[in-house]
Amino acid sequence: MTPRAHPSTAPRPRAASLAARGFTLIELIVVVIMIAIAAAAIVPRFTGTARQEADVSVDQVAELLRLYAYRQALGSQQVALWRDGTDGRVHLIVKDTAPDDPMGPAEWRPDRFASPVALTPGLDIEEVRVDDKRVDPGEFTIASVPGGDRAKIEIRLVGHGLDSTVSLPTGSPSVVRVDADKPAPYARVPIDLNRAGRERDAW
Repeated sequence: MTPRAHPSTAPRPRAASLAARGFTLIELIVVVIMIAIAAAAIVPRFTGTARQEADVSVDQVAELLRLYAYRQALGSQQVALWRDGTDGRVHLIVKDTAPDDPMGPAEWRPDRFASPVALTPGLDIEEVRVDDKRVDPGEFTIASVPGGDRAKIEIRLVGHGLDSTVSLPTGSPSVVRVDADKPAPYARVPIDLNRAGRERDAW
């Protein structure tokens, strides 16, 4: 007859033993280190992606400014840059008649050849200047003047580590982008020599 082991001395299952003793301090430290390493590898990727998306949005605003300049210079319709205060998108709009009523009155309508720019979340228009005068960056309309000179337009965008200003000089379709953390690019700005009193200067 085999004697039975006393309940207090009977061996416990290994899983139950591990559950009963919990984690040691060393095991907790190892887990924390592994989580920190994983976070260090993942977080920069998300940050880099957000900055890249913000960079694309800035370039899209610059392209919209360029289209505005070309439409104003070459087209026969009045054009404008408009920021919708409800959703924050920036549109290129033209004053045109309805396609089904060409004899009707001209009204502001979205440009069919330019998609509105929706800024990536976290990037916003911080400042807008028209001929060096500040306008409301939350909602604005910058319209061309038929037969007149085009205003100088500057739009500053901030977010995701970017601080960028896109500028459209008067009389030139070339848009200049300046980032606060980079040297300003060289850009030629047109000048009316007669107005500046320099009509005798060589071109």
